[in-house]
Amino acid sequence: MAGRKRSNKRRTRTRRTAKNLNLASLAESALLANAITQGFFNASLNDFVMGGASVGASGASSITARELISGMTGGSYGTSYKQPGILGGRPSTGGRGFGAQVQQNLKDNGLGMVVSLALIPAGFKVFNKLSRKPRSMMNKALGMSGLPVKV
Repeated sequence: MAGRKRSNKRRTRTRRTAKNLNLASLAESALLANAITQGFFNASLNDFVMGGASVGASGASSITARELISGMTGGSYGTSYKQPGILGGRPSTGGRGFGAQVQQNLKDNGLGMVVSLALIPAGFKVFNKLSRKPRSMMNKALGMSGLPVKV
Protein backbone atom coordinates (compact mmCIF):
# COMPACT_ATOMS: atom_id res chain seq x y z
CA MET A 1 0.00 0.00 0.00
CA ALA A 2 1.38 3.35 -1.02
CA GLY A 3 1.86 6.03 1.57
CA ARG A 4 0.05 9.33 1.50
CA LYS A 5 1.69 12.28 -0.09
CA ARG A 6 2.08 15.11 2.38
CA SER A 7 2.35 18.68 1.27
CA ASN A 8 5.08 20.93 2.54
CA LYS A 9 2.71 23.85 2.87
CA ARG A 10 2.06 25.13 6.32
CA ARG A 11 -1.46 25.61 7.41
CA THR A 12 -2.28 29.31 7.62
CA ARG A 13 -4.30 30.58 10.51
CA THR A 14 -7.56 32.27 9.78
CA ARG A 15 -7.41 35.88 10.81
CA ARG A 16 -10.27 37.28 12.75
CA THR A 17 -11.17 40.90 12.41
CA ALA A 18 -13.09 42.72 15.05
CA LYS A 19 -16.81 42.85 14.43
CA ASN A 20 -18.06 46.30 13.56
CA LEU A 21 -21.46 47.70 14.38
CA ASN A 22 -23.05 48.77 11.11
CA LEU A 23 -25.28 51.76 11.84
CA ALA A 24 -27.10 51.64 8.49
CA SER A 25 -28.17 48.02 8.91
CA LEU A 26 -29.13 48.73 12.52
CA ALA A 27 -31.40 51.56 11.36
CA GLU A 28 -32.89 49.34 8.65
CA SER A 29 -33.60 46.58 11.16
CA ALA A 30 -35.22 49.04 13.56
CA LEU A 31 -37.49 50.41 10.82
CA LEU A 32 -38.49 46.89 9.76
CA ALA A 33 -39.22 45.89 13.37
CA ASN A 34 -41.28 49.06 13.79
CA ALA A 35 -43.34 48.19 10.69
CA ILE A 36 -43.99 44.68 12.01
CA THR A 37 -45.05 45.81 15.49
CA GLN A 38 -47.23 48.49 13.93
CA GLY A 39 -48.91 45.92 11.69
CA PHE A 40 -49.48 43.16 14.22
CA PHE A 41 -49.84 45.04 17.50
CA ASN A 42 -50.80 48.61 16.42
CA ALA A 43 -47.95 50.05 18.47
CA SER A 44 -44.64 51.59 17.47
CA LEU A 45 -41.50 49.68 18.39
CA ASN A 46 -40.82 52.05 21.29
CA ASP A 47 -44.37 51.77 22.64
CA PHE A 48 -44.34 47.99 22.16
CA VAL A 49 -41.10 47.49 24.11
CA MET A 50 -41.47 50.22 26.72
CA GLY A 51 -45.20 49.88 27.28
CA GLY A 52 -46.28 53.27 25.94
CA ALA A 53 -47.51 56.17 28.01
CA SER A 54 -50.02 54.17 30.03
CA VAL A 55 -48.53 50.88 31.05
CA GLY A 56 -51.70 49.37 32.51
CA ALA A 57 -54.03 49.58 29.55
CA SER A 58 -52.29 50.50 26.34
CA GLY A 59 -55.45 51.35 24.46
CA ALA A 60 -58.32 49.81 22.60
CA SER A 61 -56.36 48.21 19.80
CA SER A 62 -52.66 48.29 20.69
CA ILE A 63 -50.85 45.44 22.40
CA THR A 64 -47.53 45.82 24.22
CA ALA A 65 -44.82 43.27 25.04
CA ARG A 66 -45.84 43.41 28.70
CA GLU A 67 -49.39 42.46 27.76
CA LEU A 68 -48.11 39.61 25.58
CA ILE A 69 -45.97 38.21 28.38
CA SER A 70 -48.83 38.56 30.82
CA GLY A 71 -51.18 36.76 28.44
CA MET A 72 -48.71 33.91 27.92
CA THR A 73 -48.29 33.40 31.66
CA GLY A 74 -52.01 33.04 32.22
CA GLY A 75 -52.95 36.61 33.10
CA SER A 76 -55.22 38.89 31.15
CA TYR A 77 -53.29 42.12 31.56
CA GLY A 78 -54.78 44.19 28.76
CA THR A 79 -55.26 41.31 26.35
CA SER A 80 -59.01 41.04 26.82
CA TYR A 81 -60.76 44.34 27.22
CA LYS A 82 -64.14 45.89 26.69
CA GLN A 83 -64.89 47.30 23.29
CA PRO A 84 -67.30 50.22 23.28
CA GLY A 85 -70.37 49.75 21.12
CA ILE A 86 -74.07 50.39 21.05
CA LEU A 87 -76.42 47.64 22.12
CA GLY A 88 -79.84 48.93 23.06
CA GLY A 89 -78.48 52.38 23.90
CA ARG A 90 -75.90 51.02 26.36
CA PRO A 91 -72.22 50.30 25.76
CA SER A 92 -71.63 46.63 25.12
CA THR A 93 -69.14 44.67 27.17
CA GLY A 94 -68.09 42.23 24.47
CA GLY A 95 -64.40 41.53 25.11
CA ARG A 96 -62.05 40.78 22.21
CA GLY A 97 -59.35 38.19 22.73
CA PHE A 98 -55.72 38.38 21.67
CA GLY A 99 -56.13 36.51 18.38
CA ALA A 100 -59.15 38.55 17.34
CA GLN A 101 -57.33 41.78 18.16
CA VAL A 102 -54.25 40.78 16.11
CA GLN A 103 -56.55 39.90 13.18
CA GLN A 104 -58.25 43.29 13.45
CA ASN A 105 -54.88 45.06 13.62
CA LEU A 106 -53.73 43.17 10.50
CA LYS A 107 -56.91 44.18 8.68
CA ASP A 108 -56.32 47.82 9.66
CA ASN A 109 -52.53 48.00 9.24
CA GLY A 110 -51.59 44.98 7.09
CA LEU A 111 -51.30 46.77 3.76
CA GLY A 112 -49.10 49.50 5.24
CA MET A 113 -46.92 46.87 6.89
CA VAL A 114 -46.43 44.93 3.64
CA VAL A 115 -45.62 48.10 1.70
CA SER A 116 -43.13 49.16 4.38
CA LEU A 117 -41.50 45.72 4.43
CA ALA A 118 -41.00 45.97 0.66
CA LEU A 119 -39.92 49.61 0.38
CA ILE A 120 -37.55 49.94 3.37
CA PRO A 121 -34.93 47.44 2.10
CA ALA A 122 -35.20 48.89 -1.43
CA GLY A 123 -34.70 52.40 -0.06
CA PHE A 124 -31.66 51.35 1.92
CA LYS A 125 -30.13 49.67 -1.14
CA VAL A 126 -30.51 52.91 -3.10
CA PHE A 127 -29.14 54.90 -0.16
CA ASN A 128 -26.12 52.61 0.14
CA LYS A 129 -25.36 52.89 -3.58
CA LEU A 130 -25.68 56.68 -3.65
CA SER A 131 -23.69 57.32 -0.47
CA ARG A 132 -20.89 54.81 -1.02
CA LYS A 133 -18.00 57.27 -1.30
CA PRO A 134 -18.90 59.51 1.67
CA ARG A 135 -19.57 56.46 3.85
CA SER A 136 -16.23 54.95 2.81
CA MET A 137 -14.41 58.11 3.91
CA MET A 138 -16.30 58.16 7.19
CA ASN A 139 -15.54 54.47 7.83
CA LYS A 140 -11.83 55.13 7.25
CA ALA A 141 -11.91 57.97 9.77
CA LEU A 142 -13.79 55.84 12.29
CA GLY A 143 -11.33 52.99 11.73
CA MET A 144 -8.39 55.29 12.48
CA SER A 145 -10.07 56.40 15.68
CA GLY A 146 -10.36 52.81 16.85
CA LEU A 147 -14.15 52.79 17.19
CA PRO A 148 -15.79 49.48 16.19
CA VAL A 149 -18.53 51.34 14.27
CA LYS A 150 -19.28 51.27 10.57
CA VAL A 151 -21.61 53.67 8.76
